[in-house]
Amino acid sequence: MKKTRFSRRDFLFGFRRRMLNNIDNIPTSLMMKEAKEADEFLRQGDFSQAKKLLEKVVKKRKDNMVARQKLAYCYYRLNEIKRAKEEFLKLKKMGVTSNLLCLYLGLCYAHEGDLSQAISHLKGFFDISKPIIQRAINLQIALFDSKMADKEDLISSIEQAIAEQQRMDCHMRQSKT
Repeated sequence: MKKTRFSRRDFLFGFRRRMLNNIDNIPTSLMMKEAKEADEFLRQGDFSQAKKLLEKVVKKRKDNMVARQKLAYCYYRLNEIKRAKEEFLKLKKMGVTSNLLCLYLGLCYAHEGDLSQAISHLKGFFDISKPIIQRAINLQIALFDSKMADKEDLISSIEQAIAEQQRMDCHMRQSKT
């Protein structure tokens, strides 16, 4: 019997190829349908409907980090700050370290008046493709360091920066087409 030798590269890429070939055989579950519908509601800005669907998805699959992050975002947008913070903290415990988590968890702490925690989380946000948001965060960090930070100013300036960044990103996408 001849022994077949595989390199580590063959092993890893072979597994990857097998997974990619089998991806079409995976049936679309109801949960996936709910997640896709929730994404459509998010695109439309209907956070209430998206929240309902995402709660179902997260209830079925507690380890679905993408759905949980979107759910936390919906809670924030619906001004359910305490629930948003809880979901973002669960994500953090799961090991998620995303700019969205840093940004919105920081804003949740700011809403609660804990500027120290807010700034601590906002410092984790770094995205050179979002210069308007980055500039607003850096300004708030400087104000906090100089003991001139204000809860309402922090929240409004960063939320305004997010809205302005979204408008700019949308404009950039439209100009490319």
